[in-house]
Amino acid sequence: MQLAYHSACVSAVKKHFPSMLCGKSVHSVKEAKRAEEEGADFLLYGHIFASNSKPNQVPKGLIALNRLIDSVAIPVYAIGGITPALARDILKCNASGIAIMSGIWEAAQPLQAVKAYRKVLKEARRDRYE
Repeated sequence: MQLAYHSACVSAVKKHFPSMLCGKSVHSVKEAKRAEEEGADFLLYGHIFASNSKPNQVPKGLIALNRLIDSVAIPVYAIGGITPALARDILKCNASGIAIMSGIWEAAQPLQAVKAYRKVLKEARRDRYE
């Protein structure tokens, strides 16, 4: 289950569904630490780059992503404006992964977009474990 930052707290969900993995969307280190303390299994952080779904909002960027990853002990997935080329930079920050919406839904060829992201993820996994 993925909770929005303004959703119920993770501990309330875990109380009723203890075996369910529960993630929380966060937008700051403070929110990330709170979600981790509440028992979140993972975090979704963004938006990292400029995104059509967040017009007129300043992206968080890679430095903020690094800072947030270093502040918690649970997996962090990045979201927001991620192209296949930018995905490499995110994965170099030791993010646990990426979440993509517009990069696929708005692509002229969605299947080709999925294949491009998949290639980047495979390469990053190979590089991490070599």
